[in-house]
Amino acid sequence: MPNRTTWIQSQVAPDKEALAAGDGCHKDEAKCLNDYLGGKMTVQEAAKAIISPVLQETDPSAEVYRLNAFLCEALVELEDDRENLFQLLEMIQSQPSAGSIDWSQLQGFGHMWSDLYGLHLHEPSEWERARSPLPVDKRASLCHEFEAIGTVEATLFMRGIGGVSADWGYETLNMVCLGRPGLEVFIYKAHAWLRVAGVRLVQSQRPEQLKSWSQLVQGRHGKVEAVGTPMAEHWQRWKRSIKEMSEVDGLLSNESREIAAECHKLME
Repeated sequence: MPNRTTWIQSQVAPDKEALAAGDGCHKDEAKCLNDYLGGKMTVQEAAKAIISPVLQETDPSAEVYRLNAFLCEALVELEDDRENLFQLLEMIQSQPSAGSIDWSQLQGFGHMWSDLYGLHLHEPSEWERARSPLPVDKRASLCHEFEAIGTVEATLFMRGIGGVSADWGYETLNMVCLGRPGLEVFIYKAHAWLRVAGVRLVQSQRPEQLKSWSQLVQGRHGKVEAVGTPMAEHWQRWKRSIKEMSEVDGLLSNESREIAAECHKLME
């Protein structure tokens, strides 16, 4: 995990042109976050201060993405500060609407998170397309990263922050059942979701509700199709698939098989 102050300072846009292009955060946003996480500001003070640079822009709603990106990345990178970051986001959500920005919804936060950390849900990542096996250290780094992504997403869902819904968790579970090359890594994200929010994911289901999720087509390697069935059936299918992952030799490493087995237990 990077040093907090060093990481925060590295996120500051080097000049006005870079700031306007979205290449970094405002220096006052960085100072505020560093002071807050360092115990020099209360969460109430920090929430008001960190949104101030955005509100001073000519078109605040067009610039809020900058703050969203900064806070999204902080949640992943600054593991030891996550609880304070969650509290900061909750306090920002309590701020009164200002002009075109509805802070109660953390406007644009969920979309920014998806742009930064959700593209793997829709297409293979570059490392998935590599022909050679992942080096051990690269694999370990990716497993840690996706565990962090899943942990943050599930916690945002549990705490009602940023518009993260149960569907985000269901989509993750469905993805690991599609035979993706990155399964070895993605199972860590699924495990994080189930560890943090598994009970809520079950409670959030409407078992008879028809939902459409992609499934592998039997007999056609790598082919998927959207199938609409009741949520209860999707959940049972995910459970069976993850159980198989934990039992089949050669599909996953021993470490990832153990994670898959834990996932199955958490789905009971």
